[in-house]
Amino acid sequence: MAVAEESAAAGEFHFGHRLNQIVDELGLDSFLYMSGGSGALMDDAELRAFAAAVLAGKDAIVANNVYSADMFGCADARAIAAYDIPAVDNQVPMWAAAERGLCAVGLEPTVGASFDIDTPADLLVFTHAAEAFRPQVEGVARLVAEGPIDRARSRLEAASAMLGVDLAEIALFGRVSPVSVSHLNTTTRCRIRAFSEERGMRAFGRDVPGGARSLIGRLAERVGFRQFFADLSWCSDAAFIDSRVCFAHLGAALDAEERFASDLFLWERVGHAGAAEFTHAAAESAIPVALGGHCLVSGGVRALAVREHRGNVL
Repeated sequence: MAVAEESAAAGEFHFGHRLNQIVDELGLDSFLYMSGGSGALMDDAELRAFAAAVLAGKDAIVANNVYSADMFGCADARAIAAYDIPAVDNQVPMWAAAERGLCAVGLEPTVGASFDIDTPADLLVFTHAAEAFRPQVEGVARLVAEGPIDRARSRLEAASAMLGVDLAEIALFGRVSPVSVSHLNTTTRCRIRAFSEERGMRAFGRDVPGGARSLIGRLAERVGFRQFFADLSWCSDAAFIDSRVCFAHLGAALDAEERFASDLFLWERVGHAGAAEFTHAAAESAIPVALGGHCLVSGGVRALAVREHRGNVL
């Protein structure tokens, strides 16, 4: 196994340039890439299956999500190396299919393959759900508990608990996949209210202020955020919301710190007025609302469902 040391070169990080550099320096015939937060809930069998799928994929690139990948691999590294690989890792499988003619193959969408730690919300999910997957994470849980998580943790745990209640009405908004809805339908006995929009938002470059078109965001703007969450409480018992779609729709140019503050319901630290009001209104909702990124409404909510039902449905 070849190992690459982190580059100390100055300047903005470009994923494609770094991947090309590693393939060239190490003389790789094939490679398997996982982002820093991906695979946290994968077991050894899943990791071996991932590697086997990559090596068996002739003229293919294998990814956990071909539209916006957190992990992927290619049996023929030279099929994409030395070309203009995108600067962002999420975009590589779609680029490889469109520009290099490779077949983009999706991994089996297990909870482990779908879960990625990108945000504070994902960390909260990880520490709350890990007992069903990774019982040895007490140290991580203690570290997370040192942060300003009280507002978010209570809401996420309450929303998670509703996944264990028969016939509870669970709302999912954002980049929700059919796989996630199907998994919740088979794992829980809840009624799922899912509205999916802007899947592949980042891979298609729509994750910029004003780049997304969100029907949910537009309706919330028209009635006001407080009324929107009041209406949501009228028809749902808990909600998991991929807030990035709404933020892009609102034209909110939030940096990572502000997005993470929203996940933690620290609305006073969010500079954009609309995004701050959205966050505050979610916090004051009559039902528990969890805010986060894409993973919250994919691997995150699925992991929470497994926790609540203690099923072995990895």
